[in-house]
Amino acid sequence: MPYAMATLVFSVPNAILTEAGLSVLGIQHGLPTWGSILADARAYIGSGGSYGIWWWILPPGILIGITSLAFVLLGLALETVVEPRLKRR
Repeated sequence: MPYAMATLVFSVPNAILTEAGLSVLGIQHGLPTWGSILADARAYIGSGGSYGIWWWILPPGILIGITSLAFVLLGLALETVVEPRLKRR
């Protein structure tokens, strides 16, 4: 069970980045996501909008990064609990 949890924790950032990437490319499922916000910003800039709309691009990008980093750090913490060779004496 602990190995399954560690695998799950490392797979979540991959799923988040995949969904965000597909949303930016235009494959959306209708639910509001950070990727759809980035896609809307991309569409606005492409239609002649202002390049100074950092508030559409920066917060979703930072939140995707922070969420992915949190799951990776959680996975690393679980790895030290599960793997006996990584425990400190």
